[in-house]
Parts: sequence; structure tokens; C-alpha cells
Amino acid sequence: MATERYSVHEAELLAKKYAKITSEKSFAQTFWRDVFQQLCGVDDLLATGIEFEYPVRSHESGTIKFIDVLWPGVVLVEHKSAGQSLDKAEQQARDYLISLEAAKRPPVIILSDFAKFRIVEVLAGKSVEFALGDLPQNIGRFEAIIGDAGIGASRVEVEADTKAANLMSELFVQFEKAGYTGHEVSVFLVRILFLLFGDDTAMWRRTDKGLFSDVVNNSSDDGNGLGAILQELFVTLNTARENRPSTLSDSMSGFPYINGGIFAEQLPNFNFNKSMRSALVAATQYDWSTISPAIFGSLFQSVRDAETRREMGEHYTSETNILRCINDLFLNDFYTRLHESWDSPQALKSFRMELGQYIYLDPACGSGNFLVVAYKRMRDIELRIIARLQELDNNRAQLQLDGSLGLQVHLGQFHGIEIDEWSASIARVAMFLADHQANLALEQITGSAPNRFPLTESAVIVNANALRTDWETVCPMNKNTFIMGNPPFFGTYLLSDEQREDTQFVWNGQDVGGRLDFVANWFVLAARQVATKGGRVALVSTNSISQGVQPATLWKESSMRNVKIDFAHQTFKWQNDASGVAAVHVVIIGFSARSSSNAECNLWTYPDIKSLPVLRKVSNINAYLVDGPDILIEARTKPLNPDVSPMLKGSGPTDGGFLSDINAEEAAEIRKTDPIAAKYLRRFVGARELIHDVERWCLWLAEAEPADVRASKEITARLESVKQMRLASKKAATRDLARTPHLFEHNVQPSTTYIAVPRHSSEDREYVPMAYFDNSVVASDALSIIPDAPLWVFAVLQSRPFNVWNKTVSGRIKSDTRISNTITYNTFPFPELNSDLRNKLTESVNAVLNAREKYKDSSLADLYESTSMPAELSKAHMNLDSDVLAAYGLKSDSSDADILETLFSSYASQANQK
Repeated sequence: MATERYSVHEAELLAKKYAKITSEKSFAQTFWRDVFQQLCGVDDLLATGIEFEYPVRSHESGTIKFIDVLWPGVVLVEHKSAGQSLDKAEQQARDYLISLEAAKRPPVIILSDFAKFRIVEVLAGKSVEFALGDLPQNIGRFEAIIGDAGIGASRVEVEADTKAANLMSELFVQFEKAGYTGHEVSVFLVRILFLLFGDDTAMWRRTDKGLFSDVVNNSSDDGNGLGAILQELFVTLNTARENRPSTLSDSMSGFPYINGGIFAEQLPNFNFNKSMRSALVAATQYDWSTISPAIFGSLFQSVRDAETRREMGEHYTSETNILRCINDLFLNDFYTRLHESWDSPQALKSFRMELGQYIYLDPACGSGNFLVVAYKRMRDIELRIIARLQELDNNRAQLQLDGSLGLQVHLGQFHGIEIDEWSASIARVAMFLADHQANLALEQITGSAPNRFPLTESAVIVNANALRTDWETVCPMNKNTFIMGNPPFFGTYLLSDEQREDTQFVWNGQDVGGRLDFVANWFVLAARQVATKGGRVALVSTNSISQGVQPATLWKESSMRNVKIDFAHQTFKWQNDASGVAAVHVVIIGFSARSSSNAECNLWTYPDIKSLPVLRKVSNINAYLVDGPDILIEARTKPLNPDVSPMLKGSGPTDGGFLSDINAEEAAEIRKTDPIAAKYLRRFVGARELIHDVERWCLWLAEAEPADVRASKEITARLESVKQMRLASKKAATRDLARTPHLFEHNVQPSTTYIAVPRHSSEDREYVPMAYFDNSVVASDALSIIPDAPLWVFAVLQSRPFNVWNKTVSGRIKSDTRISNTITYNTFPFPELNSDLRNKLTESVNAVLNAREKYKDSSLADLYESTSMPAELSKAHMNLDSDVLAAYGLKSDSSDADILETLFSSYASQANQK
């Protein structure tokens, strides 16, 4: 469960848990994971930058050593087994600190042997030591060191990326002002980004930075001739050294032959002016080594598209979110293997060879951010293996690698399909730059790294429509293939004709229009691959794919029936830490072919959509992403239980508001000036009016006396307005209604009492606020109504089981539930109730209504807000919950998972009897 950061309670639990632990090898990593996650509230250690067994070349000995825990810029941890000297550990940690590059050196060292901590403020020259049992009294020291670093870990990165985007955007703007647009400018900017990055990351094998910036800064201040100079540079970069002219200037000859197609296309000679040059000079002055290749595509999306040239974060997919997808897909398993193999050279070598056998595919790769993050993580794992082997093998000469370094993880393992040519080209460049960064890290540890120029291998990025492409022609499909990504998030009503045709193609002509989001096509194609070839999948989707009618439609497809969900993230916001970002509510679903394995599944839940994920180990995850049996809820036209009344949509006026949108002041004026019209005023209630107690009225004229209609000036004027509004409609059916302007277009107002149900309700409410009305209150089409429903039905609908059902199977708008008759109500398995039980539930729900009545000045929104619900109402609901749960054979303290298991089983039983 989620914990409070820096809480005394969590510190006490940690102290108690590790009071008798002494072995550093067995428990140190687990201990520090608990410290960071439970005590400090760090969500994702990997994404935050916390590294275990971080390799570094010792300043003192020159050999490879491993830092127990490094959080760059925050803290370095050296942990020892009980009884070992902390003084020696401090000396070792200080050596590591000096050995780190300056940008990663933290200001604080923490030493521990489980029994005690020593916190060393390096620059201040101060230290403090305390026992593990005193951790609760010293949590303030951890808070002082770490603060909010783990919560906003990506903020600095996003700010840096935003600055970079602004620099590129300004360059693009100056090109636009000069009249340059289109494909050629886009290609030019990609090349400029490549050169800027190369300048700041030692790509030219030059001891000092700035080979490209020298070219730019040495040009004429007014920009004259700079275009021709850059054109010459592009040609040089695309020409092998042996084919270059002997008269080439020194400023050009230092650049390597790149190859790989980046500089192959012939571009026009851009005539620079002073403003264009100034924008490029400003870009050369920025440190581009701080930018992650994973965001290059997002950066360029914000640069090239005038409509989306806003804040960088709006298009940025954070590494934290990508890791939520790939951690459970493969990364966590690989880190576990690394840990298990740590002390065995043979096991490490075997694991390293195995790394070269895996294949990675993103079938909607965009600008390659998923592939870049995956590649960087896999290269990091291999680097740790190489470093550890050097540490374990005394004959280091045998471990010196040849020119290719014998690397097992290579670009050719990574594949992508992308329909947009521009994004595909960005992905190829981003992958090369990620490879270059990984090689720099390798060189820092081992002293050697491959020289990739000229480029001979690249990631396999295919510019094609993934829905009409055989994925096996792009990427080998077998048990070692991982399919991952973030396919397009188009709702079914936003599809183009071409996208609808793509959907028909994927579904072999089956009509699923109106029932599935576009992203579902990638799930089907991925399932077809892994169900027959093996491998594993993890895809991000809008949360609607696991709600409403979509699960039954998707998971009934033949290939989907042959896969099993391995892990899932329930609904959360897919966003980053930048201000004003666009966010979408998503889920992550990981699956593979069904097997006889009964392995536990990782189900990540979110107390609310903005909170940190909480891991639950469950036996099964179904299509609704809950712990429950694999049962699909089919839409029904009638309720499962024949004893309950049907749910109907309320009355829809189609009147421009002239009859149906009368506020309290207008109603009072009508009563004062037109007593005839006043006779026909009725409360008009939709979801907003029901939940927030907004006073709204309508003129209900369905049974009005014609003489009254003619005699009332108010009614006559309003009916004329309705008539004209309907006549002006583009719809013939609406124009026909102009003949009866006194009638609502849809009139389903019952002649009896009815239950009023809001069609939408907040995810945050523990119960869906409903009301019991007589027929004098007119229900709008923003409500659903259940006419002539006895109070025992109302009781069940106001109970916890119905709310759990609603939150699981109903469709959603963002995170708010969308309660429908066909999916939510008609499928709900009411318990079997004899007359005594019905009477008991009636009595219990009357207690709920009586509790509400005591707070007439409070709206249902007030009453059902968790922080303001009156104690008496809360108790009445708890008693009602207990009675309804007992009717299902459940205890009052049953978990949501227990309730869902019973409801799904009951649904299956009742549905099969129909």
C-alpha cells in the first residue's frame, strides 16, 4: 500500500524488519530499496536514477570497483556486513567519490552495517552516527538529504529538454521568417541536432569540444556564406576520407565519414541572414550532452508543427512512464539475473551471451523513445557484466575487447514500424545517438569502445503502416521477442476513413466499428504473433480498452483468447512534470501466450490516478484489469434479474433550452407574472442538478390544456422560440418536431416513482449518488431512470457491491464512470432475495435516506465527498453494505477482489441461465 513519506511509522517498521539482519550480500539491496521507497517515497528507483552496483574505475587503484548505491548528485551509499569497519567503508566511499565524473558526485555519503548509520556531509566536513533503532528519531536527516528529489526526479531533465526545444524552435522560426519551410528544413534541423550532440559528446574523437561550433562561430556575423559552408560540411560527412579532395580545409577534415544516410540527401543551399545565424550560434552554446535521445522526436514535434509548437512537455513521454511498461516486460527479470550471477564469472558470461539473442519491436515506434530507453538499459546491463568480469578476472588482458568490443547488445536487435516518414528518420538518428552515449560509458569503464564511423549497423526502423505490414518481415518473431510501445490513442468516433479501413483489414472484415478504440488493432496483431510464435507484449492504451463494451469485443477475438495477461497497470495519468502538459488516462497491459504456468501476476493499482503505483501480487488479471476470473461482460438489452425494472434514459427536450432551462429566478418571475404558466413548472433534473443540488425548472406541457397554452403569453412566446429553433435544424427529424413545439423530442417521464441515476459519476466517490423521486420531478436525458423500482433495488444500487461493479465494468470519460443500462445495470447480478431480505434492505436504505434528510442544505456532492460525509450517513451506508454483502454470502470486511470474484461468478451463472 502507499506510504506517507518520511513518516515515523515507516521508520519504525524498517528498524524492526532489519534489526537482526547482518549479511550485506544477502540483504543490502533489499534494505536500501525499502529505505528509498517506503521511507523516502521514491516511486521508481530506475527512473529516478538510483543505481545499485554502479561501476567506477577506482582513482586509487585504477581497477574496476562497484558503488553499492549511487544516486547521482544526491547520495552515495556504501554498505557493509555487521561488524565491519565503517571507517574503512568511508575511505572506500571517498575514493569512489573522487573517481566519479564531477556531474555525478553527490554531496553526501551514507555508510551502514545494518546496526548503525553514518551520514557524512563531504563538503561541510561533518558527520553524524546513529543506531538503526534510532532511525525514527533521525528521519529528518534523510529528508534533509533527499527532500523531494525522488518525487520530481524528471523535472530537471524536462526543463533541460524544454530549453533545447526552445533553441531549436527559434532556429526553425527564423527559417520560416526567411521563407524556408517543408521537408528540406526538417532534414536540415535533424542534421544540425546531430552535429550539436556530436560536438558535446566527443563524437569527433577530439579532446576539446566544439568542432562544429567552430565552423559556425567562425562564419560571417551577417550569415553570408554560412549556408554554403554547411552544405560543404554535409557533403564531407557523407564522403569517405579516401574520396575527399586534398584541398579540404582543416575545419572540415576533422569530421569523420558518417555514412548511414543521415547526410545523403541533397539539400538546397540555405541563404543565412543575421537572425538565422544568431539562432544557430545560440544553439551551439548550449550543452547538448544533457539531452536524452529518447526525447528527440518529441523535441522536433514541438519545433516543426506550428499547431504544436508549445511547451516541450506537452509531447514528451517521460522515461518513468516508459519504464512502467518495460520493467515487468523484461527489464526486472534481467536485473534479477544480473544480481543472481554477480559472483560467478561463468554465469555472467553465459548471461551476457544470452543478451544478444533477444529481439525488441515497437510496432508504432514514433520517434523511437521506447526503443531508445530499452537500448540504453540493455547496454547498461551489459556494461555492468563487462565491468564485473574485469573485477573478478585477475588476468585483465584476456578481457580487453577487440575493435567491435564483442558487444552482445547491438542496434540490429531493435526494430520499429512507423507510418510517419519524419518520425521514422528521427528514430534512426536517436538510436545511433543512444548507441554513442552507451559507448562513451563503456570507454570510461573499460578504456576502449567501438568506433562506429562509418555507420554499418543501425536499428531496423521501417516506414510503413503497421496494421497492413507483416511484422515478421520487419522483425524475427520467436520466444525471445519483446513487443512494446504506445500505439495511437484515437477514439472510435475520431477515426479517418483510412483508419476505419485499416481496422476492417485487421479484423478480417468483421464489423467492430463504434465498439473499439484504434489502439485495439495493435493488441490483436501482437496477440496473433505471440500466440503462435511466442514472445511477450506490453502496450500502453487509453483506459477505455478495459471498460464498457470494449473488453468483451476485444478479448473474444480468436488470437486474444489464446493469450494471458502477465501484468497490468490500472488507470493512471500518462504525463510528465512540466507545467501545462496534456495528459491522457491510460492503462498498460502485458501479455503472452497461455501456458500451464500458474505464476503470480503483477497488478499495479493507483489509489487515485495521480498517485504512485501500488503493487499487488495476484493469481489472475482479467480483461477489466482486476484480480478476477476470465469472464467477459456482454452488453444486454434487458436486466439479468427479471424482478427489476428496466433502466431508461431520461427525457430529451431538443428545445434550445426555451422550455427546459429555466433557472430559479426565471421560475419565480413566471409564478409572479403568469399564473397559468406557473401551473406547468416542474423541477427538471439532470446529473448536475441531482448531484450538486442546482435548481432548474422546465415547462412540462405534455398534458397541458390547449386553452392554457393559448392564454399564457409566457408559454406562447417560448413555444414560438422552440418552433423556430427546430425549423432551423439541419436534421429533418428535428424540423418535423416543429409541429409539436410543446413536446419534448423524447418523453419517457414515468407516471410512478423512480430511481434517478446520474449517467456519469466521479471515480473518487465511494458510492454513486442516486435519488428516489416521484413523477412530479422531470428527469433529463443526463439521468438514467428506473421507473416503479422498489426500495430494495435502490438499496442494492446504493451499496458497495454495485459501486465496485460500476468502477470495474462501466465505460469512462477520463476517470469518471459512465453508467449505462446495457453494460452497467442490465449486467449487474442482483443477489437472490426472499421477502425477508428485501424487507431488511428496505429498512437499511431508509436509514440512508433519513440520514440524508438531516442535511437538507447539503448537496449529494457534499454528502458523498469522502472528507465531508456525515458520520451518521457513513454508518448507515456501512450497515447497508453489510446487509447487501451478506445477501451475496460475503463478510462485511470483504475486499474489492472478493466482491468482484463473487459478482463475476454470479454474472456467469445468471447469464448462462438466460
